[in-house]
Parts: sequence; C-alpha cells; structure tokens
Amino acid sequence: MTVRLLCLAVLAAVSASAPAATFVIRDHDTDGLIAAIRAAENTREPDRIELAPAGLYIVRNPGDSRQSLGLPLIRSAITIVGNGAEIRRYSDAEFALVGVARSGKLALENLAIAEASRGAIINRGVLHLDTVRITDSFADDANAIVVNYGTLRGWDSEISHNAVLAAKRDAGIVLNFGRLELARSRLAGNTVTGRRSSVLTASALLNLGDTDLRDVTIEGNSALAEPDDTSSAHAVVNLGNGSLQGERVTLVDNWPEEANVLPTSDPDVIN
Repeated sequence: MTVRLLCLAVLAAVSASAPAATFVIRDHDTDGLIAAIRAAENTREPDRIELAPAGLYIVRNPGDSRQSLGLPLIRSAITIVGNGAEIRRYSDAEFALVGVARSGKLALENLAIAEASRGAIINRGVLHLDTVRITDSFADDANAIVVNYGTLRGWDSEISHNAVLAAKRDAGIVLNFGRLELARSRLAGNTVTGRRSSVLTASALLNLGDTDLRDVTIEGNSALAEPDDTSSAHAVVNLGNGSLQGERVTLVDNWPEEANVLPTSDPDVIN
C-alpha cells in the first residue's frame, strides 16, 4: 500500500501488526521522514520510503538523541529511495546522520548524506549503498566518517570531501571492522590528521575486517599526523587480522606520495 504523508497523524494508524508499506515524503519534510522511519520500524515486512526528486531534507536536531543520530536508529528492514535527494545536517548540535543496529537492514538508493558531524554513518547490521554520495562531513570526537561493524556493500557510490581532524587514535575516512564490499566507487578529496605521530591516519580506508574492492578509485586524499609527520600517513591501511582484496583499484594524487599504493597481502606490513 502507499501511505502519503500529509500530516504526522496518518502515521499513528500504522500499527505493530501492519504489513509492508511505502511512504512518500514531500520535499523539505524532515519531520515526515523521521516519522516514516519510526512507523516503518513497527511493520512486519521490509518497508520503502521514497523521497522527493532532488529534494532537500535538513536535519536540525537529533532524531535519536540517545544514539546521537540525525535519523532514528534502523532496527528493521527499510529501503530509502532518494531520487537524487539530499539529507543534510544544519545544526550547532553534533551528530551522525545514519545508524543501523545489529538487527537492521538498510538500503539507500540515489541519495546524498551531507554535513554530518561525529562521522556520517555507523553500521552494525546490513547496509547497502547504491549510487550514494557521502560528502562534506567531519568527525568531531570520532575517528571515522563511515564506521562498519556489520556488512556494508556499496556500488556506484562516492565518499568525498570529508574530514577527520586531530584524531586521538588510529583514524580513517572509512573504518571497517566487519565485511566491506565496494564496487565502481570513488573515495576522493578526503582529509585525515592525527594529534601525534603514533596515530595511524588513513585518508581513505582503515581496515581491520574483510574488505573487497573492485573498480575503486582513491584519489586526491591527504593524511598527516601532527606536527607535519607523514610516517604514519597512508591512503589505505590494513591492520591486525584484516583481509584486503582488490581488483582494478586506482590510487592517484594522494598525499603523501608514498600513500599511492595498496598494502601488501600481509596484514602486518603497511606500505
């Protein structure tokens, strides 16, 4: 069925036993988007949320204050179809935008996630990114823009122009502890800095899990440990028992220059 959100009261009719639903959200109706996610959490089947074509959804306050998230934590199966829309934080409050719990399954399609703080996405469940752009975000008191503890699959997507600054511990734009698969995607124009030379900085990916990269471009990123120390600065870092597989991975114009290589197959060796 299709539920058009003309007012928030419509959502109250969606009960815990309701079947799968499709919610159509008007442009600029951030409250409607948040309400739709909460309603979708109460249905038995996977739900679908459709945003307005090229719409803009400004998040000014956390939709899940306990989790410091702009949108409610995803605990069920939901697909958000962006139709070229943007979900953008515009607030003095600091919060990530998207969080997926262990029980959650979230698919994002044709959508931009922008200007988050404390990173943009934290995934502990299953997250699919299809033509998604994660941009203009920073990590304040966090060590990554995208943190994955579960399964994250992305294709035709971009993570660009984000910053992790003055990290207190090892940091990366993408920090993977779980299963990460990226295909036909791009990580570009990102910056990571650490507070001291002992902090590893990965301007694209810090991997401690299982990662598979296919047709991925990593370009124009920069990493640095303060003050002006590049000995622990890389584009891609593979640590511990991490497994990193890659085919047709291009690294170009990353800084420092020696960062333009993938780590060796031995996870204890970092180029």
